[in-house]
Amino acid sequence: MTKQQLQQLLKDPVNMTPLEHAEVGRMKQAYFSAVAHETEAYVSAKEAYDDAKEFMDLQDPGEREVLMQLLKNMRDCERNMTIIATELEVHFDISA
Repeated sequence: MTKQQLQQLLKDPVNMTPLEHAEVGRMKQAYFSAVAHETEAYVSAKEAYDDAKEFMDLQDPGEREVLMQLLKNMRDCERNMTIIATELEVHFDISA
């Protein structure tokens, strides 16, 4: 189902067929599953970054590079969560 088809269905949910209701339900479940996955990835990335920041020597170029990679991973996870939250709000009027 395309984004446009989904938006069209959600404009008039009263007239949806049972199959369309099921399809919208599956899409919501997929989004919630993605939210759970990305949240777990973010928590793991943040914990790894926080631990590394506490124990690594910032004066060491190698350790500093590892720390920067962990920071990038954490920011990537934040971005993914923001994208999914925006899609939930736009498509389903759900604030995450």
